Amino acid sequence: MCITAHFIDNDWKLHKKIVNFCPITSHKGDAIGRAIETCLLEWGLDKIFTITVDNASSNDIAISYLNKKLANWGVTVSNHDYLHMRCMAHIVNLVVMDGLKDVGESVLKVRNAVRYIRSSPARLKKFKECIEYEKIDGKSSLCLDVSTKWNSTYLMLNITQKYERAFERYEFQEPMFRLELGENGEPDFHNWSECRKMAEMLSYFYELTLRISGSRYITSNMVFGEISDLAFILNQWVDSTNIEVKNMGDRMKKKFDKYWGDIDKMNKLIYFATVLDPRDKFEYMEFQFFQMHGEEKGEQLFQKVKSSLIDLFNEYKKCIKLIVRKQVITLAHSSQVVVVVQ
Repeated sequence: MCITAHFIDNDWKLHKKIVNFCPITSHKGDAIGRAIETCLLEWGLDKIFTITVDNASSNDIAISYLNKKLANWGVTVSNHDYLHMRCMAHIVNLVVMDGLKDVGESVLKVRNAVRYIRSSPARLKKFKECIEYEKIDGKSSLCLDVSTKWNSTYLMLNITQKYERAFERYEFQEPMFRLELGENGEPDFHNWSECRKMAEMLSYFYELTLRISGSRYITSNMVFGEISDLAFILNQWVDSTNIEVKNMGDRMKKKFDKYWGDIDKMNKLIYFATVLDPRDKFEYMEFQFFQMHGEEKGEQLFQKVKSSLIDLFNEYKKCIKLIVRKQVITLAHSSQVVVVVQ
């Protein structure tokens, strides 16, 4: 298990430090929670605002364990209502994997064709000759995907579709190509069109994952905007006349709604970060709620988030007043003059 601490120093610079990298003997939630607790105690870290984890059920138990422990330490914000932050990249991964559970015939045909050519150096050499003969400008090598990694499927389709003419020439020059592929056969014009469409659809998730996976720049203010954009795209796919696109959109939307369909199950900090971004503020969040949920429900959700943000602000306001009061008392006893500008 790797534990990484993110914090902002007195100069408002973002830092990322790995504070623990250790083997875990048990994947039970309590065991994970105790391991995190031990690490925090060793480093003297007690002011924990959020803990970001993936969406394994054991992590829910680990967060519940830590919630109780951190409450006992007496350093808490809003009773740790905002402690549990679900990893957005992991949710995106789950959404796409559900969409690709039943990959279409076209993807299977392309996969088998790539597997055949990559199975020997002689076949690869002959395929490169076909690329040169067709005057295709491409330096990327064919890559075979791993069924459990959707990004590898995207890379396979994105690279392979550029070499459609080379595959056609290879089929003409290599009689065994069609024979060995058997019943599935080699990709035809329709299959290539479907694969281009699939690559275009997956490209959005691929680029989204790259944007939100940055560790050297702030990403929290991007989350809600990305979620609302994704909801808009999935709704378009669900309404598509293309059966494969519609089916994939339906599966993805179901998984999307599981994690992001109910704001009461979400960490509201993703909304607060949007409001604190001077480019967006309340106006953008309100507009996006209307786009996602309609005007009536969107207004209710907007007011709920706004109320939660005001409550959090008031809590910090009390903390700051208490700190300033203590500083004034301490300095007054030292016969020093304090000027507070508000």
